[in-house]
Amino acid sequence: MGSPRTSPNVDNYMIGKGVLQIAKWDGGTIGSFVDVGNCPKFEYEMTETTLEHFSSRQSLKEQDQETVITSGYNVNFTLDEISVENLRMFMKGTLSGTRIIYANQNVNQLYALKFISDNPVGPNCNYEFHKCKLTPSSAFSLISDEYTSLSFSGKGLADRAYHSTSPFITATFDTTTSTTTTTTTTTSA
Repeated sequence: MGSPRTSPNVDNYMIGKGVLQIAKWDGGTIGSFVDVGNCPKFEYEMTETTLEHFSSRQSLKEQDQETVITSGYNVNFTLDEISVENLRMFMKGTLSGTRIIYANQNVNQLYALKFISDNPVGPNCNYEFHKCKLTPSSAFSLISDEYTSLSFSGKGLADRAYHSTSPFITATFDTTTSTTTTTTTTTSA
């Protein structure tokens, strides 16, 4: 817990937990971040495309260079809470009043994501994903013997206009320990 230590150190082992917050991103204006409820899965993956170069100077081509030509990231997460706002985001819809969602009316909405770690083991690191295009990544089950959830995938987009130093993701190690507390009550007989 707390800030990371130099490796090797078993205090750097981590069991990940935390809170996901999402805000609408509109032309660089970020709305209020909203806690989207229980998020049992959140993962991101750095992506890149490379261009290989081969020398033709020998009888067999030999690769002599590889250059990164694109970079970015993808996110995947699942939300357990089927709130009006979470379902609206999943349906890419607009809201009429407080309870009616019109699907596929807001297909180009972008979002900013913030993941705030609260790990029971290991260092906490908070992540800001500056600009994402979110898409439903699996079917929404209306009949099931399991708890229903909403699964999302997202593609990170560069936000150089408003985050020139770090246009994709900013990760900040937290210097405090976990905010989760456990209360034990003892009753005497």
